[in-house]
Amino acid sequence: MANGTFDKASQEYREGQWGIPGTSADAYVGEGGKLFFIGRQSTRDVAASDLHDGTDPREPMATLQGLIDRTAAIAAGTGTRQPYLRTHDVIYIQSDITESVITGDMTDMPEGVSIVGVGNDSWTPQWSPAAAATPCLTLRAFGWNVANIQFNPGASSSGIRAEWVPGSSYNASRLTVRNCVFDGAWTGFMGIALEGAPYDVKVDGCTFRELTAAGNAFAIACTDSSTANPYMCEIVNSLFWENENHVGSVGDNKSFNLTLFKNNVFHEGVLIAATRMLDLRGGSQGKNIVVGNYFCGDYSNAGGYYANVGNPGNWVGNVAEDVLAAEVGDNGLTVAIPA
Repeated sequence: MANGTFDKASQEYREGQWGIPGTSADAYVGEGGKLFFIGRQSTRDVAASDLHDGTDPREPMATLQGLIDRTAAIAAGTGTRQPYLRTHDVIYIQSDITESVITGDMTDMPEGVSIVGVGNDSWTPQWSPAAAATPCLTLRAFGWNVANIQFNPGASSSGIRAEWVPGSSYNASRLTVRNCVFDGAWTGFMGIALEGAPYDVKVDGCTFRELTAAGNAFAIACTDSSTANPYMCEIVNSLFWENENHVGSVGDNKSFNLTLFKNNVFHEGVLIAATRMLDLRGGSQGKNIVVGNYFCGDYSNAGGYYANVGNPGNWVGNVAEDVLAAEVGDNGLTVAIPA
């Protein structure tokens, strides 16, 4: 789907960088696979700058947007600056950044680019937006991957906004978000916003916490489904706690179709009580698979659990503490949809 500009071979030799996996010459055999580095000056004491190529961790670029803009200019025929992003390249975020980044779409961005945080623990690097009303990262390109970053969403926006606009070249479908933290810190609005029904989105091993903003904050939200609903997504191995709402939509009229929810923990909250735990009632087709999750609190609609109305799908085989509910067996396993 990407512009052919980004599928050309990128093969070169470079010495391995100590402590940065995948930077040896082996990484450059074949097409793609170039490494770029953002943030933090290093032992050479050379300050990060967008004037740098960005391919040496000791001379990193200052901003991710600078690299994206350089790539978009190549696609538009208005720039000649190299190197630029190609299919399957990897961008390493070496330190905390404060940016509101917008990628190009499928015509001016390659597919399959990865953005990976390089930190010493699960809380670094941190990514904060430039302004509270803008997402940290707005994705319009196909098949990107984001991993190992703590996002700090603003009070009126999201950590990641994935857009698919039918009839346009905006398509962030096949996004993978893995091992990230979305920390609202009592002011953040949304962790991940799915705008316009991107498909094949995978969220794996992420933590969503303390997202609270005027009663309608969400960890993961479908924010627009005027054409369709997110389809064949996977929300797995993730922890949802201390959020005003975990999974659903503002207005409760948008949701997922044929999506897997597995091995997640949905906590009812202690200091921030969750209103919607897993709200799937708004999908146009439904038939979601909800299995192997841990459901805290009241396993019912009143407790914030909703199946799709027309096609409820499968909610059997989750662990719920509400053993008094008719939909939960004496062993704590769900045997029916929440009612």
